[in-house]
Amino acid sequence: MGKASSAKKVARAARAGGKTSGQRRNVGFPAAIVAIVILGVGLIAFARQDQATGGSPALGEHWHAAYGIYVCDRWVANMPDGVDDPLGIHTHEDGLIHIHPFLAGAAGKSATLGKFFDQVGVKVSDSSITLPPDAPFEERTYKNGETKCGDEKGRVVMAYWKDAQDTSGKPTDVRSSDISGEHFDNDLGAFTIAFLPEGVDTIPAPPSAATIIENATKDGPVDTEANEDADSGELEDQFSETTVPPEGEAPPEGEAPPEGEVPPEGEVPAETTTPADGEGTETTAPAEGSETTAPAETTAPAGG
Repeated sequence: MGKASSAKKVARAARAGGKTSGQRRNVGFPAAIVAIVILGVGLIAFARQDQATGGSPALGEHWHAAYGIYVCDRWVANMPDGVDDPLGIHTHEDGLIHIHPFLAGAAGKSATLGKFFDQVGVKVSDSSITLPPDAPFEERTYKNGETKCGDEKGRVVMAYWKDAQDTSGKPTDVRSSDISGEHFDNDLGAFTIAFLPEGVDTIPAPPSAATIIENATKDGPVDTEANEDADSGELEDQFSETTVPPEGEAPPEGEAPPEGEVPPEGEVPAETTTPADGEGTETTAPAEGSETTAPAETTAPAGG
């Protein structure tokens, strides 16, 4: 009995050992965990991207904003546009920012003043403004605590009005940090990027705010619906049309006549001209050589 019992125990142990060694490892559970982790990371990344690019201005929408750069006591000339417009945020040298994103990276929360600054060659930080390198701007720089407005040191500040057609009251928002990150929250707003003497809190609205509707409609329909299914090429074609006035007619107000043509009597071309030798005609941009001290011989415009 003892030998039989021992033999049965050995047989049972052998069978048990055989089953253990022959079982496949269950990899389903670890694989499921890995899949869940990957899915979670993907959802987080998508949510962040959607937060950055979702919303308005959406692909295909057509917005406008009035803007102006104000230094000490005068307006800088309207910025000319860059050679190319890869994003759909540009200007027609009319004092307006034209916003119709071609790419998701320029739409929604990614549609910012910084994108416009890059387009026209202006550098704006929380502590300085640097104008474009070409004439009449000459890459003049205005730095907090260094550049002076008269006898007072100046500083960079930005004002925003939600409705460019009603800038008689206080700005909707005033900020002195993350100016380039300011988002275009709505159509037909207005922005003034200013360099003002310390202690001066009144910021004038941009002159282009008063005629924003008139100038915006020259650029095509202002209530263009979003078309998020269109690709960048289709969107560029949609907004690339320009109207040329018939021969003999004056160009629309605020636009310069074609090269070589003289504007009709009584009208002044939009581009800044250089005064004749010996004359003291002022331009909208401060005089050359004023990097450390901005001129202050004129007064702020009405409403400033």
